[in-house]
Amino acid sequence: MKIIYTVILLLILLVLSQSRGDPVYVLNKIDYLMQPYDLRGIAKGIIYLTTYIFTVLTFIIILGLRSFKLFIFFLFVIFILYTIDFFVQLLGVSHGFSMNEYALAMNEAGNIKNLLTYIYEVMYAMGLSFLFVFILYIIRAKIYNVRFSKQYLLIALIPIFIVYFAASKVGTINLNAYTAAIKIPAIALEYKIKFRAIKDRLFDKKIKPENEAKINTIIWIVDESITGSYLSINGYKKNTTPYLNTLLKNTNKVSNFGIVNSISNCSAESNLFLRIGMNPNSKLDFKKARYELPTIFQYAKRAGYTTWLFDSQASKDHLQDYLTLYDKEDIDNFETLDSQVDPKDRDRVFLDKYTEIVKNKKKNEKLFIVIVKFGAHWPYLLSYDNTYSPFTPAMETSLGGMDLEHKEKQINTYLNAIVYSTDLYFKKLISKIDLSDTVVFYTSDHGQNILELNTTKRTHCNSDIIVKNEVSVPLLVFHDKAKTLFPVNKNLFYSQIQIFPTTLSLLGYGQDIVNKYGKTLSEGYLKSNDRKYFLLNVHKVNIYK
Repeated sequence: MKIIYTVILLLILLVLSQSRGDPVYVLNKIDYLMQPYDLRGIAKGIIYLTTYIFTVLTFIIILGLRSFKLFIFFLFVIFILYTIDFFVQLLGVSHGFSMNEYALAMNEAGNIKNLLTYIYEVMYAMGLSFLFVFILYIIRAKIYNVRFSKQYLLIALIPIFIVYFAASKVGTINLNAYTAAIKIPAIALEYKIKFRAIKDRLFDKKIKPENEAKINTIIWIVDESITGSYLSINGYKKNTTPYLNTLLKNTNKVSNFGIVNSISNCSAESNLFLRIGMNPNSKLDFKKARYELPTIFQYAKRAGYTTWLFDSQASKDHLQDYLTLYDKEDIDNFETLDSQVDPKDRDRVFLDKYTEIVKNKKKNEKLFIVIVKFGAHWPYLLSYDNTYSPFTPAMETSLGGMDLEHKEKQINTYLNAIVYSTDLYFKKLISKIDLSDTVVFYTSDHGQNILELNTTKRTHCNSDIIVKNEVSVPLLVFHDKAKTLFPVNKNLFYSQIQIFPTTLSLLGYGQDIVNKYGKTLSEGYLKSNDRKYFLLNVHKVNIYK
């Protein structure tokens, strides 16, 4: 009877910990899967229920380990896993840790100290996790007295693989629908198996430029966390872009396409999709496209350009944003910075470097340069020089503060970061570069949600509730004759996805190749309800105002 009581207690504990905002999440998931949308509905529900119950086996084995030291070790591992899951839940993601969070964690591994912004949520998550493992300890001490040798630990791994294969075979069952101790290892397994390149990208050797390149130096600047609607050049009430306002009004050097949709609300996906020109017209399945579509670097090299990638976010020699070793083969010069370089200085270091490269290039030399900026990365206070703070009151520390009480301060701090990262950045850039034979495209990977719906403390990469600002970014083009070469039609709307085909056109590729990636900025799109959508893993997703 004791083992039956143990199983029941464990199931209750696992179900209640599954979702802080929805205590009966598992039951709702079973109900959803069993709906008769197709003949397999009931089967899907039964598979999920059976596999979820099977996860108890892992805990049964761990609770029954004969070695007390080994039991404490695994209890600590469980504590870590549930701290991670509870932390994600506390940020407003009801389902807890998922593949999005894993990809984000891989992308932000070098910025783990930024979690101090959420110090209170981290502490709260650790408290909940400690309560969870303490209950497990009580169950072992007072109720469950069966003991196993350490060889049984192999059996404890079985549920992880069962859950992984169940989610792989049944599309409507997600790994995040399981308890943390099972789903996090299973997600790591899925990431390793499915989300890595195993071969070089497809790029037909017959594809070649048909025309002479129109511009010899093409630069992409992909900023971090810049919300288009927070720029005064786009109508924001506070003057966050005084230099750009003047440049737009008094010169021909900048063409402003306004606030456009970002490809995703996650950094890694946006940078990947920009790099491969992912768009709704792609005929490839997403999982294939992400590792098979040729990159803009491949197109540039074939057009005779020397290629550069400066990544201000990545740690020294670290690959991020799904960049692979195969991709690096088409990047002639890939540069990252040592972690000792201060966040607020990282973009300036590379600005000085790539402007010197452009300034000293040989006559008729062709350069294609991509800059991934550190930008207004949270915590915002760390991303700019605090001695220059035009907007007050601002945050005085990067610890905590993601709550309604500090909302005004967080927004002002963010605005200061925007001035530093965007306006002052371009003031320095334009003074150092000749735009007569250079085109600079500027956008951001995604925007920011600063406590807008009061439902999540995460600034971006949300999947449950996505506010408009998360996917609203700027789109500017710089050239001596930008307004002539890239006119903005007020009757059309524009998107990030147009940077790729526009660049192909500048590289000299024919219209048939360009059209595969959608319309260029010279064409735009007709205004329609499509503007309410954005690309997230190449699916249309509704967003909230």
